[in-house]
Amino acid sequence: MAENFKKKICLITGARTGIGLSIGITLAKNGYRVIFSGRSVNDCKDTVNELMVNGLEVVESPIDLSNLSSLKHQTEMALSIWGTVDVLINNGAVIEPITPLEKIELQDFEKAVRVNYLAPSLLISYCWNNLQKNKGKVINVLSGASINAIEGWTAYCSTKAALHMINQQTHLEGNQHGISSIGIRPGLVDTEMQGRIRASGINHVSKIKKEDLMNSEKTGLFALWCASNNANEFSGKMISENDQIVSAKYEAWISAQNLKL
Repeated sequence: MAENFKKKICLITGARTGIGLSIGITLAKNGYRVIFSGRSVNDCKDTVNELMVNGLEVVESPIDLSNLSSLKHQTEMALSIWGTVDVLINNGAVIEPITPLEKIELQDFEKAVRVNYLAPSLLISYCWNNLQKNKGKVINVLSGASINAIEGWTAYCSTKAALHMINQQTHLEGNQHGISSIGIRPGLVDTEMQGRIRASGINHVSKIKKEDLMNSEKTGLFALWCASNNANEFSGKMISENDQIVSAKYEAWISAQNLKL
């Protein structure tokens, strides 16, 4: 039997392009009310307008992950739109600085820490009461870089590793209150970030051709399943659709749904 997502509310960061955009569109098409959040006002305007024309319940509410002083207020503004949240998706991130550890600059490193680690962690905290009330879910977009050092990616690897731990911490403290938290490892997806990685010319990842990258729509569908109750057993873990046990459960769920892509 198909799961009913209608009227559930999702807040997603970094939703202007790429993985965040794909996840937001997929959830909206399948019944979620989606709050698309980019860094600035109008970042997601065109997407929201297009989806609204098709009768979907979507809005834009900017959240600048690099500005911690305004983060709580911007989160509260987003939550005030429909009064609560059921699913928080921490997707927004930066890959920079891409540089050897010996050359890393304090200002650049600090920004990566704010955007990739501190802001997502605080967003969970700011949404906690609503997630507890709704027995909601956090989805943290992680990476293989969370557990593997990659040349030139000191900031990205270390901050994603920290968010990987926050994902586990959210499960540990939230499970007793009905809050689940899943980390997803999308793999190599064709995004603007991958373009900047190729431009850097540093490490093996930068050598991967654009045509060899995955389409972000696959990640949107996987995130839709992760947001469902069917995936709750993986709370506290970082998972990929390529994991054997995960894949079997995911594919079985997909085949039972009447999804709009």
